[in-house]
Amino acid sequence: MSNQRERLFVAQWVLERNLAWVAAAEIKVGVIVAIDTALLGSVGAAYAAADAVARTSWAYLWAISAGVAAIVGIFCAAMAVLPRLDGPPKSLVFFGRIGKLDQAAYFEKFKEASDVELLEDWTAQIHRNAQIACEKFSWVRASMYWSFISILPWFAAILTLLKKQ
Repeated sequence: MSNQRERLFVAQWVLERNLAWVAAAEIKVGVIVAIDTALLGSVGAAYAAADAVARTSWAYLWAISAGVAAIVGIFCAAMAVLPRLDGPPKSLVFFGRIGKLDQAAYFEKFKEASDVELLEDWTAQIHRNAQIACEKFSWVRASMYWSFISILPWFAAILTLLKKQ
């Protein structure tokens, strides 16, 4: 890249890509929570519909195992969507720092910032948002893991509770 303006343009593109990755992690959470909630609801409904004979120790074991795994999956999903509000200490890009300034002060700081200062700010934001995306996807992965684990005991619980004697 031959000049600072080109670097700023590339930095803007990279920052936008990183923000898209952060959003992508959060979109996956909605699906996971919906599935886990349905799983919990169906175990509860099967338990309520089961007669006393079907409520065996095995049924309890499977239902509790499925419920615990699904709840852990939902917890991990919640951790993925928690906002990360720690950004660079001085930034003209991060909303947390912008919001602490009044409009006139922000305008002046932005107007006076050099291309080099803006590039430093943007690359700091790129790096921080990459860290956030990694952390969020780690929680999404854990959530998916626990959700998949819950399927086997869920299936066993449903079969055990709804089995006709």
